Amino acid sequence: MEWYVILCIIVGALIIVVLVILAWYFSYINPSPTGKITDNIFVVRTGIVNSYVYIKDSTKILIDTGTSEKKLVEGLSEIGVELSTINHVFLTHSDPDHIGGISLFDHANVNFGVKSKIKNPEKYNFLDDSEIIDVQGIKVQSINTPGHRLGHTAYLIDDEFLFTGDALRLKNGEVRTFLRFISLDYEKMKRTIESLAELGNISILFTAHNGFTTNFEKAIEKWRKVRRKD
Repeated sequence: MEWYVILCIIVGALIIVVLVILAWYFSYINPSPTGKITDNIFVVRTGIVNSYVYIKDSTKILIDTGTSEKKLVEGLSEIGVELSTINHVFLTHSDPDHIGGISLFDHANVNFGVKSKIKNPEKYNFLDDSEIIDVQGIKVQSINTPGHRLGHTAYLIDDEFLFTGDALRLKNGEVRTFLRFISLDYEKMKRTIESLAELGNISILFTAHNGFTTNFEKAIEKWRKVRRKD
């Protein structure tokens, strides 16, 4: 076989791989653009992932820090939030695309789920399952959500806003499992979603890679049916 034929085969194979990756990206990853969601909730897109800012009176908290310091700072600037005014940060887990801007918050109280693995753990707080803390009038409840990563944690804020990180994804307004092949325990992930389905009075469900929904009841409905069959 001539060398140029081999080269064409290799190039063709690489093109196919790139097309498959792009198809996967647009099928599974669809973060919201940076901007305002409600009067007190803002989203920041840093590449493939969303971070969220929650504001109550003069207090601001951040859920996840995105893929990089630069992109996070740019996003916060776009929504008019100064980095120095965020004194409490809540991380859903320690994957690089969620903690990319963590070094910007040496001045802040930074929280992970209790089983999270992170360098320099002495710098951070670790929250137990169902632990509730008061952040200057903002109620934050940690919810252990195993499956995607060890120590993965969702946060229920003021009893109605649920931030789920990579515990699940949204597709066509419905809750689905997150990507199986990059998650540690798929069966635990399904049990996690079934547990989240038992929550009531959720106004908005936020994900890290697939935006958010204001119709929690419809989005989670089939997972409640699964639980009833058990």
